[in-house]
Amino acid sequence: MEILTGNVNEEKHVPFVEELEKGYRVTVGKPALHPMVEVHYIEYIELFIDGEKVATKEFKPGDEPVAEFEVKKGKEVFAREFCNLHGLWQGEL
Repeated sequence: MEILTGNVNEEKHVPFVEELEKGYRVTVGKPALHPMVEVHYIEYIELFIDGEKVATKEFKPGDEPVAEFEVKKGKEVFAREFCNLHGLWQGEL
């Protein structure tokens, strides 16, 4: 499966990764959240640290496409999300 990327400020599918005190927050859609309706929604968000997948959060229509993960911090941090219509997208910290 192709992994898509883009500018987080221009493409609502690119995961926006923020560092928190005890981990990371991943938001899909900046400044406006990605739609979460029956026909168009985010199925899951995955967090990767130093090349290893460390956490996943699944969603259903109506959920807010935001995930907070309490995890050990690393040097290389990125997230992936899967949109049921537009595929797999990746964004970095």
